[in-house]
Amino acid sequence: MFRNRERSASRHASPEALAYVAPMADSSSPEAACPRWSGMLRRVGTVLLLVVLVGAIIVRRDTITAALGEIGSMSVAAIALLIALATYERWSRADIVARLLPPLSTRDGFVVHDVGNAVSKGVPMGGALGTALRWSIVNERQVGAARFSTMLIAYGVATTFVTWLLPAVFLSIDIVGRPMTATDGVLMLVLAGGMAAQVGFWYVVLGSDRVERWSSKFASSTCNRIAKRLPSLGDADAEEVVGDVRTQLRTEARGGLPLLLRTALAQACGAVILLVALRSLGVGAELGMTEFFRLFFITHLLGTFAPTPGGVGVVEAGMSGALVAAGVDPSQAFAGVLVYRFLTYIVPIVTGTALYLSWRRAARTDRAELEESAAAEVVVGPDGATAPGFIGPIDPTAPPTRFAA
Repeated sequence: MFRNRERSASRHASPEALAYVAPMADSSSPEAACPRWSGMLRRVGTVLLLVVLVGAIIVRRDTITAALGEIGSMSVAAIALLIALATYERWSRADIVARLLPPLSTRDGFVVHDVGNAVSKGVPMGGALGTALRWSIVNERQVGAARFSTMLIAYGVATTFVTWLLPAVFLSIDIVGRPMTATDGVLMLVLAGGMAAQVGFWYVVLGSDRVERWSSKFASSTCNRIAKRLPSLGDADAEEVVGDVRTQLRTEARGGLPLLLRTALAQACGAVILLVALRSLGVGAELGMTEFFRLFFITHLLGTFAPTPGGVGVVEAGMSGALVAAGVDPSQAFAGVLVYRFLTYIVPIVTGTALYLSWRRAARTDRAELEESAAAEVVVGPDGATAPGFIGPIDPTAPPTRFAA
């Protein structure tokens, strides 16, 4: 009973009060200790990442110097094409997010996608923080918790499934033109097993009432804890949200082919960026088209298991090594990978940060305008008394007149 009273009171409290009270009220609880451990892990991960990167730069400084020289020789036309491809790749992903959040435009999708992407790629263990920032943005656009959760799950499922599907497709195409090896057979079994496991998992999750009941209880307890940090979640009925998400996911699954195709096109665009970079650097017949796409998507899949943010360090080493093994010159391979990672990793972090700062600035401006408007409102009572900002009646028998000062 007391917990319900506290929760009801917190819903009517100001954000400033909640921001102050929530950390103080549970400073000794396990939930309060999580941010401290999370921050410590992030700092340790960042330090280790910097040490590894500095070590790699020292060891491979000759290759890096040669690769930078290769990049400097790229033509203006190639650079313009690469910028256009990278812009389209980001637009396609933003369009997917906007389509999954119907009230939002593609421009809003850019903000939601790039802000979350910048945090998850640029901050160790930043996935949760990126999700919280995305929720803060879409919540201002009047998007409900159920629709937001559906977007996260549907987009994540489509991305994961396509990440396993594309290597299987191009490996199958590559096998047609050459004898199949034992390694090819093992890879096909692993890829087919991964896709089958995903399909089976979501078939059970979306079709089982027992799973929905368990998910409702888990979501309810989780929301109660998260609401202490994100007051906007305090008004959400977790059980109702879970039911709505399940219904919406079923709808998305029935018409999921367009979502899978758009996601596959976005990922394929990333591969084309690397291929164009390599061709513009002079890589020719030593790297066939089918072989390239097979190597790219298999390496991309392995990079998703990297412990570093966005697979930094692991993806560069894996892709460069795979290209060198295929016969590409080491300096050209590394130069192409650097260009690809700059356009698909560094640029989204920069643009996401800029979009986040722009959103914060616009939010502060809107809040200031609302406060000024409220302060400028004056209510005149029947006896001539005024009450700035008071919007209720002074005398129940004589409704007040309100005008801007």
